[in-house]
Amino acid sequence: MKPKAPTKDQLEQYALRGLGYADDHVMESFNMKEVSDWLGISYSYFYHIFAEIMGEPYWQYVKRHRLELAAGLLRHSGYNIGEISDLSGYATMAAFTKAFTNHFGGSPRYFRRIEELPNEKRTLEMTAMITAVHAQQGSTIGNFFSFERAEHVILPDSIMYYTLISYGQDPIAQLVMRMSRYEQRFRKMLDLLDLPQGKIVTGTLDAVPVTDYERLSMYAGVCIPVKDTQANIQLSEQVKNLIRKRISGGHYLRLQVPLDFVSAGVPMYDFINRCCREGIYKMSGNHFFMSLTGPNLCEIYIPYMKNI
Repeated sequence: MKPKAPTKDQLEQYALRGLGYADDHVMESFNMKEVSDWLGISYSYFYHIFAEIMGEPYWQYVKRHRLELAAGLLRHSGYNIGEISDLSGYATMAAFTKAFTNHFGGSPRYFRRIEELPNEKRTLEMTAMITAVHAQQGSTIGNFFSFERAEHVILPDSIMYYTLISYGQDPIAQLVMRMSRYEQRFRKMLDLLDLPQGKIVTGTLDAVPVTDYERLSMYAGVCIPVKDTQANIQLSEQVKNLIRKRISGGHYLRLQVPLDFVSAGVPMYDFINRCCREGIYKMSGNHFFMSLTGPNLCEIYIPYMKNI
């Protein structure tokens, strides 16, 4: 009997898991053959699937993703260029500088000095326009986004189990429309598996606002500390279709705001950008995220460099 052809959803899962692999191995050297073997499909099959689903060749995505994350670190972190080169998966600073300059039209050193990042104005304007329509009725930002309100916490190394709920087209609009359904799904999953320590989280895999608005990959998922071995075994066995991502622990700023995630999105970025530009703190990575803690209530987690 001839085996059934994969469904469209199955093909998308291959592409999204490949995308997730690239994001989770940004600092490491790997090739497409390793990814296709990990997925259990042939190299050529994966090559064509990814290009068709995501609209660009896989290795082009890997290179772009690494350089855009590097650009985010140049803007918001206190790492030097050599350290950012290592964090972006480049073997030498010379190779990184050449690739970065070719991609952005300016050197990393020049990029660090510019006032407005590529795509920044458009991405923030698009996001603000979309979220304004769907924001919590009657919500006011007030003084929620101030450094004085932020708590310094230490998070453990964690694993995020997530799904990409929008990628390409109109990502923020898709996130807003679909997030409620995914939040309900993850709350039910944590209840059924008796995992009260899990955080329901959302964010982007990309460097905001360096990545083109239409290419942003928005996610929803649950975060579980690595040390909770049994919980991670349960999730790995019970939920096969979620992508995994390592979340580095360490020093974070936690900001609790009485807003839904839609209302908090743009002010969150403005807060991060302002504080980093003014030297109040520097980020240790691009992996800031929101934890949805209740109706119209969320916590923002920002990884920061303790000694800067």
